[in-house]
Amino acid sequence: MMVKKIEQYFQYFGVAPKIQEVSLKVLPAVIQKLDIPVTPHNSYKTAADYVLNLHELGFDELHYVLGISNDHCLFGKAVIRVGDHYYDPTVIARHCFLPKDQFVSIYEMPMNELKGFMAEHNNEMPSILNLEVVEMLKRGAKNPEL
Repeated sequence: MMVKKIEQYFQYFGVAPKIQEVSLKVLPAVIQKLDIPVTPHNSYKTAADYVLNLHELGFDELHYVLGISNDHCLFGKAVIRVGDHYYDPTVIARHCFLPKDQFVSIYEMPMNELKGFMAEHNNEMPSILNLEVVEMLKRGAKNPEL
């Protein structure tokens, strides 16, 4: 039901992004030990910091993932994807547990695209509230590789 609502929302803007519900995992201990700063109430900044720092440390297949979370209401959020696994870097296992929120991925931005976006927008992180993201979703809908 959540996926359907999100599809309807983006149809209003004339886009049809690849939407999928994904399971979020707690960051592996090896990544948590890196002590990359976490901004709990700013998932966009935290996810970008993790993608950029993990890239510098030699991690591959990194994506900044924009999506919608459901915690009694729908709200925009960013998480990371490393390989085939999705992580919420704002949740640290040693401090708490993963909430049972649903997360729907709407756009998965490779690390190089994230760096380009930030350079073009004075280090602003992509968010679902940014109208530039709607334009990216339009381009992504035309490009089946995204």
